[in-house]
Amino acid sequence: MHLITREDKSPLKTNFQTSIYGESRDLFRGGKKNTATLFSLSAVAGVIAGVCIILGAILNDLLKTERGTIFNFLGALIGLFGITGFYLWQRVEFGIFGLVAYVLVFIGFVLIACIDYMGAFIAPGLSEEEMARMQQSSAMMVTMISGLIFLVSELLFGIAAFRANIFPRIATVLFMVGFLATPVRAAYPIFTFVGLTFSGIGIIWWGVTLFSLTGGF
Repeated sequence: MHLITREDKSPLKTNFQTSIYGESRDLFRGGKKNTATLFSLSAVAGVIAGVCIILGAILNDLLKTERGTIFNFLGALIGLFGITGFYLWQRVEFGIFGLVAYVLVFIGFVLIACIDYMGAFIAPGLSEEEMARMQQSSAMMVTMISGLIFLVSELLFGIAAFRANIFPRIATVLFMVGFLATPVRAAYPIFTFVGLTFSGIGIIWWGVTLFSLTGGF
């Protein structure tokens, strides 16, 4: 199955950009079956990540169970593959700003995956006393900083995607805005549920769009 190519929307391109990005466009969108398959797999990863994020929100914030943390972890982990495919497909339009945003959001997803891993697999085995000590330690500060890095990075990545205008902009807005509800999870879990559902839908939408652009498997 061949990739669907398209003309660059930018009317002006320097010789440097042409030489650097023209070759990479051929590599990533050149119609090779293996490349198309990798993009399709990345698109599927994005869809799965979005579903996991929504399931985690349902279990954590709507049903008030701790089981949703596992889906949060899976969503962040699998999302690394999805977000990479989303970036590579738009890398020409993203430019330097988008590259920085991608690196930051990749780091952000890794940090969130680590936090959710602790919440899903380590915290349940700790006693109340151990949990209390951990909450009073520097681990909480690290968690807060990691969350802040993720929020800033996903906003920057969303801005880059919005500017590139390759994927639906409504999906991009959902991706950006939804995650902003996570800091109020403890006080207003329903807001977090709605927000994460929006973000999950945005990522799923991106994945479906990328899958359709690559022509599938």
